[in-house]
Amino acid sequence: RRLFYVAMTRARDELVLTHAVDYGGRRARRVSTFVLEALDLPVGSTGPTSSGNALERLSAFEVSPIPVPVPVAVRRTGSAEPLSLSFNQIDNYLSCPLKYKYAHVVRVPVAPHHSLIYGSALHRAVQEFHKRQARAEVMSEDEIVAAFEAAWTNEGFLTREHEEARLAAGRAALVRFRRDQLGPTVVVPAYVERDFSFTLGGDRIRGRWDRVDIEPAAQPSADERAGKTEAMQAAVAAIPSADVVAQTLALLPRELVTITDYKSSDVRDPAAARQRARESLQLTIYAMGYEALTGRLPDAVQLYFLESGLIGRAQLDDRRLARARELIARAAEGIRARDFEAKPDAVTCTYCPYRDICPSSAVR
Repeated sequence: RRLFYVAMTRARDELVLTHAVDYGGRRARRVSTFVLEALDLPVGSTGPTSSGNALERLSAFEVSPIPVPVPVAVRRTGSAEPLSLSFNQIDNYLSCPLKYKYAHVVRVPVAPHHSLIYGSALHRAVQEFHKRQARAEVMSEDEIVAAFEAAWTNEGFLTREHEEARLAAGRAALVRFRRDQLGPTVVVPAYVERDFSFTLGGDRIRGRWDRVDIEPAAQPSADERAGKTEAMQAAVAAIPSADVVAQTLALLPRELVTITDYKSSDVRDPAAARQRARESLQLTIYAMGYEALTGRLPDAVQLYFLESGLIGRAQLDDRRLARARELIARAAEGIRARDFEAKPDAVTCTYCPYRDICPSSAVR
């Protein structure tokens, strides 16, 4: 049973209002409108919840156990079935195997977080802008802000003031984004929110590009073309890429390709933005996906920080690609072996949505 309360103190008197979703009947009970008004919540909101200590909350999932999917089955030939992994799954496992188990095996539900609500609404507005842009339409400031507000939900915010502040920040970020995208040198994206997948080590790696720009480039000289071709062939021969590389996306005879991922985090230091791009496993996986579908790597990858308008740009090299393959293989091996031992860390645990139920959390 999930309870929530509000305490109102007047002089020496204290009033406590309580509500339970389940009183033992057949139907869940609605929250009193009086309670919602006291909490300054809209009608229909469930309000904040709290139910016992960490062990009690964890035991709630044992009452009606969820069948645990076994991610590994053995073929009759003795080999393991391939996994299907997204960047989010890989990143969760690498940061903490137990976090991966909670999120993707047991599938413990978590309350909505304000940063996810904010980021999702920004992405939806940017996506709508680019879709209209591809049809030679220009969204007005009011239209892009309206798209942002239409995707908004008032869940997970700390206070009403906190929610209003994030709404204001999002509106300002989108107005700036629209202005920047209407400049004379801006390229209309070739792909927006495009799914991709490729195989690596027998496993399927999948993702979605926020944006891919393909621009015609100046034709290089014959010597430059020969030198670059030899260098690319040597690199591919030295470090295997995806299991299968097939040109399934249309390319220009000569093009400059940039993959962009939009971020809602507020980064205002150009050096930090570039470092984030250089160290991004997500961008490297996106580049590997592009190579698997076209036969070539993008010329650059970048992170676009919407709140500040900063762009962190980086180029790929053999070291980064080899490191990405190593990390993907490490995650796949651990998941296949069902190794979900916790890796407590103060920073990781601070931002982990399962820290209150995790017996190994470093911040409880």
